[in-house]
Amino acid sequence: MNSTDVVALFGEDKILAFDLELSRDEKLRHLGALLAERELNLKGLQDLSLKELNALAQEADVVLGHNILDFDLPWLAKQAVRPQLLLEKPVIDTLYLSPIAFPKNPYHRLVKDYKLVRDTLNDPVADARLALQIFSEQLTALQALPLPQLQLYQYLFSQGVTAQFKTQGLSLVFARLTGRPSVRVSELPTLIKSIAHEKACPNQLNRVIGDALRQPMLLLPLAYACAWLPVSGGNSVLPPWIWRRFPQTAEIIHTVRERHCGHADCSYCQENHDARRHLQRIFELDNFRNLPDGTPLQKTLIEEAMAGVALLGILPTSGGKSLCYQLPALVRNQRSGTLTVVISPLQALMKDQVDNLKYKAGIEGVAAISGLLTLPERGAILEQIRMGDIALLYISPEQLRNRTVKQAIRQRQIGGWVFDEAHCLSKWGHDFRPDYLYCAKAIATIASEQQVP
Repeated sequence: MNSTDVVALFGEDKILAFDLELSRDEKLRHLGALLAERELNLKGLQDLSLKELNALAQEADVVLGHNILDFDLPWLAKQAVRPQLLLEKPVIDTLYLSPIAFPKNPYHRLVKDYKLVRDTLNDPVADARLALQIFSEQLTALQALPLPQLQLYQYLFSQGVTAQFKTQGLSLVFARLTGRPSVRVSELPTLIKSIAHEKACPNQLNRVIGDALRQPMLLLPLAYACAWLPVSGGNSVLPPWIWRRFPQTAEIIHTVRERHCGHADCSYCQENHDARRHLQRIFELDNFRNLPDGTPLQKTLIEEAMAGVALLGILPTSGGKSLCYQLPALVRNQRSGTLTVVISPLQALMKDQVDNLKYKAGIEGVAAISGLLTLPERGAILEQIRMGDIALLYISPEQLRNRTVKQAIRQRQIGGWVFDEAHCLSKWGHDFRPDYLYCAKAIATIASEQQVP
């Protein structure tokens, strides 16, 4: 089925695509809309423009746009002269569909972060046309999904709500693709478990499903978690707008993939929370290194770190300190796509660590940002961070003052912060650097933005 055929599921002349451009004081500057061969391209004259948009909406079955559920529609609903007919139509927001259609890569080629990649500057008509193009490609991708997955999204979007608008229009997309009525609520656990098979703890999954059925605000986060689970374990990450707007999505993934359920007969947890198994799989080492007196300190630190416990690890020289944060960081990344940031005092030390992981252990997804890089090399690493290709990032404390570095880090969920050579934190030590004092502030700011401890 090609994209033209898929869009025909809705009848192309029944989809009203629109976009708004507002001024800084939230007045309408430019409105663009498309319905079949008809086009609105209006500048200024807010009340008249909204009346024209409302008249055009009378002929449409559905309304479509990019990021309109959280931007355009709330603004329209607050206006004295508001397009009531448009506000009553089913809404298809291409931003909300993208993580379902393209879960492995968080960005469609026409979308950067949550914004459209424009060929022209501030052209709402062109943006409305772009939204239609994205929708066409989304439908083609969704058509390839298994029927149970489509049925699950059909139910979750029919019952889920955003802060201000319901998402039945998105459910309509899946109803057209399945050609069936919505499943019963009693079928939901079976559908979810078929999608999350071997990708999540079944006991934690039962708890998450139960919570979502009692709290409709959890249904959309559950939909995005279910879309991501089949592609988890690689370099796929949730797009930032998802975990910012629906932080429960990240919490669901963390619960079902990173929290031990405590059941001795749970094969998922027995396998995925086994530190030695991960050591053998990732580093191809048979066992952890004990201290001379036989104390398994390395293993203890790694197990605690994998469980998300905050630690101060002190080991003797050649005691295997680096492994204590490297292994948990790589496991966290495979479980939930998170980034671990390692703050290290020396460029040469960072280079050695990255080279050892890449060229001796054969581990990808590791990088360092330092003054040793050329501008193209630095730009490539920043893009890899944003796209989810980096699991373990080494930086000096000074880099946390760099705007572009912080901007790239902010695009990722942070799984952990590590201070390598922690004696450098001491204010009275001979290796002390003032930038270490700034690190705590930078970390606290990013944590606050991401709504995590």
